[in-house]
Amino acid sequence: MQCCKCRTFVRSGRLSFGRLLLTGSLVLLISSIQATAAVLSACPCTLGWDASADPLVTGYALYYGVAGSATTNRVDVGATNQIVLKKLSANTKYFFYLVSYNAGCLESPPSSVMYYTPPVLSRLKFSAQADGTMNLRFQAPTGAVCRVEYAPTLNPAHWQSLGSLLADTNGCVAATDPLTNRPPTRFYRAVVP
Repeated sequence: MQCCKCRTFVRSGRLSFGRLLLTGSLVLLISSIQATAAVLSACPCTLGWDASADPLVTGYALYYGVAGSATTNRVDVGATNQIVLKKLSANTKYFFYLVSYNAGCLESPPSSVMYYTPPVLSRLKFSAQADGTMNLRFQAPTGAVCRVEYAPTLNPAHWQSLGSLLADTNGCVAATDPLTNRPPTRFYRAVVP
């Protein structure tokens, strides 16, 4: 039995198996994370893989844990080819590998191990609207209160609040900047207070 072929990309909090790619943005993003003694939750992490061509494969199981730890978690994902993990800790290095299994629950050899350190916040995604506003979206821990700030310049930066927002049950946060007076430049950052 062959395991699945694995692919990887990172795009706004999405993670899959294979090589990591970081996408750039049109506007500068500066994420500010306050250092505290509490463990910070990470933004939701989506892992995906290509299905096995083996007709005997009936499902997949994901194994993961904190790198360097003896503890390994197993999640049976069934016949789907992706999973969203919402309970990871931010800034903690994790390992992931995948196996396929047959109807008798016999597992294939594992895929290659992939390491990933999830952030508290994903990169900001921007989309300019026809009405002149700017939509901003990013991922954060479910239920987290986030603040979106903007500045007209970074030299020196005078950050102003666009608003406080709550991450929904999927970890999605969305804001709209009305861009009053049509500034020539605008810099954004997302903050977890």
